[in-house]
Amino acid sequence: MSLNIESLKKREKEVEELLSHLKSEKEQIEEKLEKIKKKEDEIYQKLSKSRDPVEVSRLEILLQKASSLRKKEEEKLEEVLRKIRGAERELNEIRRKLEIITPKKVKWVVEYEGSSKR
Repeated sequence: MSLNIESLKKREKEVEELLSHLKSEKEQIEEKLEKIKKKEDEIYQKLSKSRDPVEVSRLEILLQKASSLRKKEEEKLEEVLRKIRGAERELNEIRRKLEIITPKKVKWVVEYEGSSKR
């Protein structure tokens, strides 16, 4: 990666946009996951109260589908969390590089040698 300041700033903006996109995706997945967990709990409650064997088998199938859907969403969430951690690490690295190569504002003090005896 080039240590050019402009290219680093451009990459920093790209990573920030990616990070914000990933965070919004994470929130959407978490909302879906909550809905699935609520649905799974409702099915489980109905299953525990049911006495009819046909109803029990139907509810078991629904519970199994909800469980597999929940596992898929949890895997997506883990993947997004890994991407977020990677993007944050890259962003920190870019900012550290920018801090190192950006010219610092320096105050120059000029001293003149002259005869002060007059």
